[in-house]
Amino acid sequence: MAFNQLQPSTQQHYRDYAKAIKAYPLKNGTTLSAAVVDRLSPGFIRRLIDVIAQGRPGQKPGDPTIPGYPTKANHWLRYLRRVFGWAREHDHVTTNPAAGIKQVKEKGAHRMPTVDVFRNVQAYAKECSARGPRARGAVPAYLWAAMELAYQARLRGIEVLTLADAHVDGDVLRTNRRKGSRDNLVRKGAETEEAIAMLRARRAAIWEKNGGVIPIRAEDRYLFVSEDGERLTEDGWQTAWGRMMRNAVTDRVITPDQRFGLHSLKHRGITDTKGDKQRASGHKSKSMVDRYDHELPIVDPSSDPVPAS
Repeated sequence: MAFNQLQPSTQQHYRDYAKAIKAYPLKNGTTLSAAVVDRLSPGFIRRLIDVIAQGRPGQKPGDPTIPGYPTKANHWLRYLRRVFGWAREHDHVTTNPAAGIKQVKEKGAHRMPTVDVFRNVQAYAKECSARGPRARGAVPAYLWAAMELAYQARLRGIEVLTLADAHVDGDVLRTNRRKGSRDNLVRKGAETEEAIAMLRARRAAIWEKNGGVIPIRAEDRYLFVSEDGERLTEDGWQTAWGRMMRNAVTDRVITPDQRFGLHSLKHRGITDTKGDKQRASGHKSKSMVDRYDHELPIVDPSSDPVPAS
């Protein structure tokens, strides 16, 4: 009942968290889904959250290092705390091992790529998407398109993945911002039009192949769909993005420390915006804009004070 009272977007986030957490591998060869809650200790949860936040080296020699995601770690912790708490209140378990576990400090580092790195990775993703679906290094075509939309419209990752026909019909892209940011209408350039057209063509091909029912409402026709025709989940996105980034490092398109996430392109987009950045980004306060704007201002040098006569 408590789950049904949550916003649909929050429900979907929780489903994604549950799927990823259950699949998390343990040292004994099983996954977290096989663990007994009442046998989990607060120390186990602490270590789990720290590994997600700090990352870890590859499991085998030569494997790439898995980067840390502090924000993801805190999302998982809040989810586990809430689920275990509900289960305890309803006598499904006797303990809540996530209770009292402190959140990790989320890094201020934005990992914003340079323009060259951003465009090189995007070109690499585009080239890889043109390979056969079973070819080595092939990735979904939606990766390069998502990068373009995140950059041009200054969107968070979830805001990109939930774009639908209702947001992109016409000459402008209507944003669907979260966290209290104001929506705006973004004029479409050639790059944005190309990305949207590709996403629609890909979606149409998948829907035709699967023969499913096409949603009538424009709000329900999401641009980003998986191979089954349903909206692409965050878990599905992270899997494809992580694979592409690892391949980019292996193929020496970027170095390991140049890896970045989709959210980093919001930083890049706001930094590159000319004019009123607050209006363009939808942020309600100047302080929030300052967190994303990394442009270095050009200022005049100091002047020696004029001696008093």
